[in-house]
Amino acid sequence: MTKRILAVALVLASLPACDKVKEIPNPIGGGSGTSGGGGGDASPTGTLDAYKAAIAAQDWGKVHGLLSAEFQKQALAEVEELKRDLAGADAGKKMAAESRIRERGMKPEQFSQGDAAKLAVEWVGAEAMKGSARLPRVIKETKAIKLDDRKASVDYLTPEDKPATLRFVKENGAWRFAP
Repeated sequence: MTKRILAVALVLASLPACDKVKEIPNPIGGGSGTSGGGGGDASPTGTLDAYKAAIAAQDWGKVHGLLSAEFQKQALAEVEELKRDLAGADAGKKMAAESRIRERGMKPEQFSQGDAAKLAVEWVGAEAMKGSARLPRVIKETKAIKLDDRKASVDYLTPEDKPATLRFVKENGAWRFAP
């Protein structure tokens, strides 16, 4: 009898741990469309839907808002570094900065005159339009979501049917893209 009570207690004590990591194959909303709902940050899938809608609308402020605080800081740091390199005396750094800016479809003149915070929003939008591992332009199909308390990863297919993964963190109750 004592062994049964201990076994039941052990099972009951371990149940909350089972809920920490979840795999959800083929989640709802993982297709190529977007949901029209407004509460898109409640799940990584909702954040992806909001991201797809923002890309379609070319709303870079919305895309920037879907990034984690760390991701936003990284974008701002990249822009500030580019601004310094453009203003500096090192010709090699200046040419490299101009090349990076043009690769994203932006103009170096924007960086010499613009506000770094506003440029960071455009910089992120340009990255998303070009498509990158961190911010893909197109997500063909969502395959699986792995949740672990405050972190998540979303496995998806690129338009070329290649598997890829996006990382998310939960900040203030909302899922945000992680760098």
